Amino acid sequence: MRPPAAIALAVAAGISAGILVLVLPDRAGGIAHGLLVVLLALALAIGLERLRRTVPPRPSQFDGAFAPPAASRARPASLARVEREVTLATGTAFDIHYRLRPVLEPIASGLLLRRGVDLERGRELLEPETWDLVRPDRPAPRDRAAPGLPIAVVERVVSDLERLACS
Repeated sequence: MRPPAAIALAVAAGISAGILVLVLPDRAGGIAHGLLVVLLALALAIGLERLRRTVPPRPSQFDGAFAPPAASRARPASLARVEREVTLATGTAFDIHYRLRPVLEPIASGLLLRRGVDLERGRELLEPETWDLVRPDRPAPRDRAAPGLPIAVVERVVSDLERLACS
């Protein structure tokens, strides 16, 4: 409440109290107490308004419960897992066969099935590097510590799978 409005209400309350004391002189004490309550309520309203303007508002838990959830900037766990598998596959042959291949094989199989071809007969639709990674009869590496895939090969395999998905 703004001070000019509070002053106008205080004056109106004072005039009303004065008229009531003239009309009911035996109740002057109760009227005075009533006027005091009104004046204190006005002072409290002014103080709360100034406090509201001074202190920045905080969202309440009630309002927060109905607010839409904030957009998360966290990366999906599955994306982080695939990135980890690709990073490891660039390191050793073991990681190519036992980490990256189990991720790529179902993707390639699903994309080929959309074309009505199962994975065993999909060799013609995939580039040789992609086929070598996802073929069902791919043997496990003899030397598990052998070098992994260069990142350029991984990029070509991903491009091949994207081509298959988009065509």
